Order: sequence, then C-alpha cells, then structure tokens
Amino acid sequence: MGNHTYKPRLNQTLFLMSINHLMPPRILGLFLVSFVAIAFMFTGCGASANMSLNNMDKVIEMTKGPCYGRCPVFTLTVYDKGIVSYKGERYTDRLGTYVKKLEKEEMERLLREFKNANLWQYKDAYRGRIPDMQSVSISYYEGSRKKTVTGKEIRPNSVKWLESLLDQIAQSNTGWIQKEAPQDNVPDYLIPNELVVELSEGIDPEEWAKSYVQADMLLEKRLNDTEFWVFSFDDGLITPDVMLEQVRMDEDVISAEFNKQIYNKLNSEGDGKDAKKDSTVKQQAAKQQY
Repeated sequence: MGNHTYKPRLNQTLFLMSINHLMPPRILGLFLVSFVAIAFMFTGCGASANMSLNNMDKVIEMTKGPCYGRCPVFTLTVYDKGIVSYKGERYTDRLGTYVKKLEKEEMERLLREFKNANLWQYKDAYRGRIPDMQSVSISYYEGSRKKTVTGKEIRPNSVKWLESLLDQIAQSNTGWIQKEAPQDNVPDYLIPNELVVELSEGIDPEEWAKSYVQADMLLEKRLNDTEFWVFSFDDGLITPDVMLEQVRMDEDVISAEFNKQIYNKLNSEGDGKDAKKDSTVKQQAAKQQY
C-alpha cells in the first residue's frame, strides 16, 4: 500500500484506517459491511461452541438407540435460539458433542412442521414387531409441556416425517463445531463383557441366551439364590454399551447392568453353608446400582 506498511498485530480499526485513503467512500462502505459480517460469523461460531447448553431451553430432541447392526447412535437437540447440539455415541463420524446454529428460515420451518404434526394426538410408545430395529424417540417441548413419541418401525407417518427432517440436520456436514470430546472410560470395577440380567418369570436363561447367538452370549451362573443371572458375550463382536442397550430393550428382561467385581465376590462367598441365610442381603446388593 504505497510506502505505508502495517504490523500484523494492528487491530482491524487501524487496518481500515490505513486503507481509507485508497478507497472511494462507496467501495469502502461495502468493504466495511462485508468485513463486519465475516467477523460476526466467526464470532458467532465460537460463541456457539463456548456457550453452556444447560442454560438454554430445549424445543425438540431426537434420540436414536442401537440396533443389531451399525446404526448411528446419537441425540440431536434443538434449543430455542436455533442452536443445535449433536451428541454422537457410536457408529457415527461425529463422536462427542458438536454444536451449530440453524438458519432462521430452517428453524422456523422446523417449528412449523412440529406444530402442524400435533404430536399430542399420538400414543407415547408404539410397540414394534422387529426386535433388531432401531428405537427412535422424538420429544417436543411447548412451554411447560413435553410430549414424547417412541417406537421402531411402527409409528405414525407424520412422526416419521419429523424424523426425516431432524435426520437432515444430523447428517449435514457443514457448520458443526466440536464442544466436547467423546468419553469412553470404563470403570475398573465393571466387567464389560458380562451382564447381570433379571429375566421375567418363566423365562429359561439358557434358551434366552440363544436369542443373542450373534454376540456369542453364554449363561455363566446364577447370582446366588437371587433371580439374577450372569451372562457373558464376545465384546469383539459387539461393543459392551450396545449389548447392554439391546438387552435392556428386550421384552423378556426386567433389568440389566454390567457385572461388577463385587457381585462375583458375593457369589463366591455364598457358596458356603450360609448361602441361604445371606440370600436376601445378597439379592439387595445385586439390585443396587453403582
């Protein structure tokens, strides 16, 4: 710029002043508008990544659970200011929490579609006929009210349409900024390839395990004199978290959790003569959630 030079650390104001004498007023005005717009855009992106989502009101939320295959497991949440968060858990290119801001028109259309769908008219849950299908839960917040519709392949068409709109946002590859890295630390007291499962009355544990032959599930033992059974599976065929979610969704299962070191200790102690005497105490310990 002639004989005038400026240092890289000069702020934007000094930079604009340095070029003022080289630009006609009209061109300079256009330059200023563009410069401010670009600066605002980058500032907005950074603000979205740094803001606390806990201080914002949810408007829409969709959670997609696991299936027997490699279905993407994630939660997509739309907040009242057009901020969207994507929490990817597994089988997705975005693991961890990401945020972006929707365009005003996109946000308005989404709210309009949800209002027209009138989720309040539908049941809370729809029972599917295909066990290995992915479960989808969609929630809509309207003031202090909340409506959630959950199901698999059997759901109203309008609910599936809302799912497709949310999928478009989730699958978009532009605008996402990572807010939190994924956390995949398994506590050392858990046995990640073993589950403690409470089955419904009348269910044979050995026969039940055969329904998960894809994961090489085997009945290991009964947890003392309780109604809890310990099953093992091959965590090389399926990740522990996915296995746990699938078992919890099983209609023959009352409860399920990872096996813990304390359970094995209780089981070995109960092999003596006092096993029956201590069975009530040990059953309560088996039900305890850590």
